[in-house]
Amino acid sequence: MKKMVLLAAGVAVTTAFSAVPSQAAQTVLVVDDDGAQCPGAPFTTIQAAITAASPGDVIRVCAGIYNEVVIANKANLQLIGPVAAPAGTACRQAGAPNPSREAIIQSADGSGSVRLLENGIGFSRFTVQNNTSSYGIVTSAAHSGHQVRQNMIQNNVIGVYFHSSGTNLSEVEQNCIRQNNEPGSASGSGIYSDAGLKKAEIAANTFSGNDNSGVLLDAPAPGGVDNVKVNSNTSLADRAFAFIFKSSNASVGSNIIQDNFGAPGIFLGDNNTNLKITSNTIERGFLGVRANAFGLSPSTNVTIVGNIIRNSASSSVGHGISVAADSLTRSVISWNTANDNAGDGIRIDAGGNGGNTIKSNIARRNGMLDCRDSTSGTGTEGTANTWTGNTGPNAAPPRICR
Repeated sequence: MKKMVLLAAGVAVTTAFSAVPSQAAQTVLVVDDDGAQCPGAPFTTIQAAITAASPGDVIRVCAGIYNEVVIANKANLQLIGPVAAPAGTACRQAGAPNPSREAIIQSADGSGSVRLLENGIGFSRFTVQNNTSSYGIVTSAAHSGHQVRQNMIQNNVIGVYFHSSGTNLSEVEQNCIRQNNEPGSASGSGIYSDAGLKKAEIAANTFSGNDNSGVLLDAPAPGGVDNVKVNSNTSLADRAFAFIFKSSNASVGSNIIQDNFGAPGIFLGDNNTNLKITSNTIERGFLGVRANAFGLSPSTNVTIVGNIIRNSASSSVGHGISVAADSLTRSVISWNTANDNAGDGIRIDAGGNGGNTIKSNIARRNGMLDCRDSTSGTGTEGTANTWTGNTGPNAAPPRICR
């Protein structure tokens, strides 16, 4: 049974929080910066409540402004604010947070405003903003089971610096992550990972106005991003939605990407294996799906299936699906629709890029060609790849699409 800790007999605390699942011997600690929303709350700072808590306790934080660094370092601790972040287009349109309704955490600490440094910590329903030095939220690469949900994360250098050891599933879900563009190292990403991320889900978030990307996943070595799912998110006017490097067994699926500028909606860098890019809709952007290893090891066994890419706008590189030299081998591009793009519908450049299967795609009304394969080999029409059952009236060689 859960119990409320007030540290004073007979004091009542009024809150409007949603129910928290019961746990044995679970203690609930309440925080209010000024006592206005939750009279009698025994803590005025979140960190003081964490210090008093035991592993597995719940910390409910009432509305207010918390100018502090939050270091959560006790396993299975649950930190819960009063209001869920807006989703969808409401995330893009939301104004300044209201401290009479929302719990707002802000700092300019160079190591991050909120740090989840143990296993199984939950952090939900806060606004984390205005870190002009570094990250809004940081999760530890040495731990797992992180749960970051329903937060507004805005106006930081980077929104979430996301890592996990992979022992248990870690999740960043249902957050509004926008305008994380303060100057600094790797500025402009909603979610950024470069030190190892395993067994994780990035799902049902709304990203908006991030000047580098919604999501950027990289690692020190191939396979450092492993078993990560980036699914069912919405990206509105981010420079790019996703940059993926050095991944294994990852997926990017069922995302809606609109109005990206200056970069691909989805970008595959070097050393991806068994990556699935499926059922995404990319429209009115700079270009659609792009593979470019930049001279490093190409991606292999990639599946690009069932995506809709339309109205890519760049007059020079506004292709639907495109592959730079030496960037993709032994992969499948199938059942995609690439229509009305300013560049090519489907384009594979010369140099490497062999052993791929391109089948059952539809490419029409593209500004350059509907289908283009500049490789050389023993495949279809003298290319290094197999093209079957594709629809596209303008193609080079002419019979790779019909």
